[in-house]
Amino acid sequence: MKKIMITVLLIVITLAMLVAGFFLFAPQLGKKATGNRLERMENSPNFSNNTFHNPVRTIMQAPPRKAMREFLGKKVDRVPEEPIETWPVNKNLYATLPDSEVIVTWLGHSAVLLKMNGTVILTDPVFSKRASLLSFAGPKKFDYTHDYAVEKLPPVDVVVLSHDHYDHLDYKSIKKLNKTVKLFFMPLGVGAHLERWGIPAEKMVELDWWETITFNHIEFTATPSRHFTGRRITDRFQTLWCGWAIKSSQSSIFFTGDSGYYNGFKEIGKKLGPFDFSIVECGQYNKYWPSIHMMPEESVKAAIDLRSKVAMPVHWGKFSLSIHSWYDPPTRFFKEANRTGLAVALPEIGKTFRLSDSPVNKWW
Repeated sequence: MKKIMITVLLIVITLAMLVAGFFLFAPQLGKKATGNRLERMENSPNFSNNTFHNPVRTIMQAPPRKAMREFLGKKVDRVPEEPIETWPVNKNLYATLPDSEVIVTWLGHSAVLLKMNGTVILTDPVFSKRASLLSFAGPKKFDYTHDYAVEKLPPVDVVVLSHDHYDHLDYKSIKKLNKTVKLFFMPLGVGAHLERWGIPAEKMVELDWWETITFNHIEFTATPSRHFTGRRITDRFQTLWCGWAIKSSQSSIFFTGDSGYYNGFKEIGKKLGPFDFSIVECGQYNKYWPSIHMMPEESVKAAIDLRSKVAMPVHWGKFSLSIHSWYDPPTRFFKEANRTGLAVALPEIGKTFRLSDSPVNKWW
């Protein structure tokens, strides 16, 4: 009996060590910045005491027990009952339309495929089944009639990343994109993760807020946002987060990334606007964390502050990361946009459209 107990104990200890090792060293976790990368972060005006800071006071509080009960309780309409009818990506349009046309394909959540000035741009690509460290646990993607993968996309020139959360920075997708993508643009510190995943240094561009890089006559400017970062419990705020202004002589597009509402959208609109098209976070909100995500009505306000001609709500339609119904974000966004007179684009997931002909279809 004693030998059996010792054997069981050794097995338990071994398993515990394997699990602990995974959570400490799994490549999906990325890594912390060191060397010149860390030195550059420390020289940022937005970095002090080993962390980055929001542009305005932002309270990060643990949700109350009531919120946890709501999140773990009955999931009314948080997940579609049937697979969402999605469109296969129209590669032909990306290959044949003239460079004077701006075309857009929303792929669910914050992944958006753009072509402008002949350059194909992809924002926050997440094509894994879960927005999680683990492949078998964590938020699972909704069922689609057509799933999206790197192999099903037209050749991508530039990947634009807003921050390092799992629903925006996906290990497997980045590894696959590395084979063909020319450049990855990201906020400060995020390059440490990509470096661990085998992305060459010459393919990575890390920017601080208000810094600009030009590629193929398109200016990419990292802008402030109100959010946070971290891929493990111990690394919160240790990489930067941002939105992106993407501008050419042909058109101007803004991608908010994740952000709570704040007056900084007005500043961005004054400095870099107006924008022909804004891709605005609208989903995964909750009254318990109002500082780091926007309610749909605030998303509309942000788009107006940015001086947007047309706005498209994203950050919904793929994962359930909060307690609202899966269709609440577009419903409320559309209602508020109608009230304020903001023009919107509401395409089906995967449907490619010309920016000059933004579709409005309440498909949900």
